[in-house]
Amino acid sequence: MSVLDIPLRKVLQLFYAPPPLQRSILKEDIRLDRKKEAGGTRSQGGDFYVPFWADVKKHISGDADLARLTDDRMNSNKSYKRLYPQLKDGILELLSAKLRWSNEPVEIIPQSVHGNLRIEALGGTIRVRDALHARVRGEYTRVVYPYFSEEPALSEEGGRLGLWVMQQALIELDANDMRIIDPLRRTFFSPQITPLQGDEGTLFRDKYKALITEWKRLKRE
Repeated sequence: MSVLDIPLRKVLQLFYAPPPLQRSILKEDIRLDRKKEAGGTRSQGGDFYVPFWADVKKHISGDADLARLTDDRMNSNKSYKRLYPQLKDGILELLSAKLRWSNEPVEIIPQSVHGNLRIEALGGTIRVRDALHARVRGEYTRVVYPYFSEEPALSEEGGRLGLWVMQQALIELDANDMRIIDPLRRTFFSPQITPLQGDEGTLFRDKYKALITEWKRLKRE
């Protein structure tokens, strides 16, 4: 993860993380970049959350039960035992109580949703990857992107900025169908409950510029 080519969920975490956490994440990013430049690999072993998100899709489509899948994941890898149960509980509550998909026929559209937002003036790219694309009752669709970070919780402002990025990066889809979920807090954001205020583009660029400036400062140290 480089701040100049960064997933949406990570840039939102960095925008709102307490300064010590932000510096820690950025310093690790710099260390991995230097390791790669020295001929090593930048990989940290893959995305911790990818298996869980794949299981969520199976659960929503009715192909498997998320509780059982989560147990299987924890039995296969002890590193999942702390966070996966919390994520599972959050997803199940969102689906049954807030997203209102409980007992409704849901079809997962096979192609996950991907898109990029290029900020040319700052030389950066924000990546939206593997968003869930679902058709509910054959009547309406949802495009759902997960925010998984333990700290910080995704704020209302962060939710609006995330939705704005999704709308810029996924221009072929209906902006009103887009959702960002924060399973650990059992919250979600949509254009209907957290309407954009019109300043999201300016606010995002200002925060992104400040983040890049801090990243460059740490690289010089």
